[in-house]
Amino acid sequence: MDPTTSRGLAHALAEGLATAGVRRLFGVPGGGPNLDVIGAAQERGIDFVLTHGETAACIAASTYGRLTGTPGAAVVTRGPGLTSAANGLAHATLDRAPLLLISDTVAASTADRTAHQRLDQIAAATPLTKWSGTLGHHEPATASAAAARLAQQSPPGAVHLAFDPTADGDPPPVPAGPATADPQGLASARTLVASARRPVAVVGVDALADGATVRAALAGLDCPVMVTYAAKGVVPESWSTFAGLFTGAAAERPLLAVADLVVGIGLDAVEAMPGPWCTDAAVVLVHSHPVETAYFGEPLLLAGPYAALLPALLENAAPDWPPGAGRRAHDAVVDRLGEHAPATDGTLSPLDVVRTARAALGDVLLTVDAGAHMLVTMPAWATDGPDPVLISNGLATMGFALPAAIGAALARPGRRVACLTGDGGLGMAMAEIETIARLDLDVTVVVFNDAALTLIALKQGDAQGGGPAVTYTATDFSVAAAAMGVPGVVARSVDELREALAPARRGPLLVDARIDPGSYRHVIDTIRG
Repeated sequence: MDPTTSRGLAHALAEGLATAGVRRLFGVPGGGPNLDVIGAAQERGIDFVLTHGETAACIAASTYGRLTGTPGAAVVTRGPGLTSAANGLAHATLDRAPLLLISDTVAASTADRTAHQRLDQIAAATPLTKWSGTLGHHEPATASAAAARLAQQSPPGAVHLAFDPTADGDPPPVPAGPATADPQGLASARTLVASARRPVAVVGVDALADGATVRAALAGLDCPVMVTYAAKGVVPESWSTFAGLFTGAAAERPLLAVADLVVGIGLDAVEAMPGPWCTDAAVVLVHSHPVETAYFGEPLLLAGPYAALLPALLENAAPDWPPGAGRRAHDAVVDRLGEHAPATDGTLSPLDVVRTARAALGDVLLTVDAGAHMLVTMPAWATDGPDPVLISNGLATMGFALPAAIGAALARPGRRVACLTGDGGLGMAMAEIETIARLDLDVTVVVFNDAALTLIALKQGDAQGGGPAVTYTATDFSVAAAAMGVPGVVARSVDELREALAPARRGPLLVDARIDPGSYRHVIDTIRG
């Protein structure tokens, strides 16, 4: 077909997507070229998932791509479609998830006389992506396949193509070849590891793509192993060496203070809280590709394949930690979380919600939103993986958990997905409850409902807007969910929550957990200091 026509270019695009391994498109079409793209993709066996928002489409797509090892792909219309996708692009780039976004655009052939919805979409998307360019009629199948692969290349992130059959198009940049570790650097790192007696391993987001290799390398290493939020699930938490979470904050400092070496495996500076690096120990970073290192002081960086680097690096490790040192450090943090007074009658504490949900649902695939509930959920929800807990860590955006649950449920059919979100984050993505109902996804949404932006409220000082800046009118999310086709239940006690989650049923469910936020100050002091 002629790629200078909308339909012809759409078929070439679909060919390229199929070649690159794209399995699904997510999005909100705007008619015309968007619908040509959806139709051409379906002819190639690439299904389309309609969402209510463009950012939700991007989050669902990138999550689906991460879990399936394929490029996540989304399609939006021009103008407001592209601008509404901005947060989804930023999420994919900063959370290191693969996303190819295809947008309609005002055609170059008519741009001089078409002002309606005309934006420089290439420039608008550029700061949020690894690369932004035009898909035109010059070798479009090759260009679209290259763009999809670029989204997957380490570090994964967002790539944008503006669909314009009247333009020549822009060839995506050629990816760099695989990194190769410097032999002298590897020798120096081996010496550091062999001489360390109190090493600590910290696993980060870049390890997700090669989690089995990382687990195998660490399985026989008798030293504490921490994970970042994004890497939670790469290392089984049933290991006696599991030492909890690394966030760049207070909870992990006691252990790192006595370490003489930190071995970061896939550890990315985007994952840590802003602030000073928290240990004087030597640092070795192992990464699949070159990465920023300034946050970690003056580390020794080894860039290359984990399968080659980790066995060589850890071969002569001789840690001398007291037995169970890592497990004790993790358990101490979780125990401190539980030291706060119980919730008031008629409400649940956040820790009650996490513990009860984990006991009732088991080790299901979990998505977590940004907000105060996240600080309780991440240390207290145990998982042995191998799938990671899905959370926006690099961007830390609210409204992530629900669309991520859609992508996760489609990527892992037959496995239940739990979505833990605050009322603020759910409000940003509430319309996607209908998407879960329409697709009949096995997703359990648990809402920590205190009618407030509690994490922000706890940071609020004098003359910063008071209550109206951070509180909402109380909302019954169970009724709203039922109106969109998802059964909804309100839970005000542990028994009610346990009963709501107990039925062995498949399909969507929303539980509106009414919480007492009084323990959140204690949580923040424990986790962040």
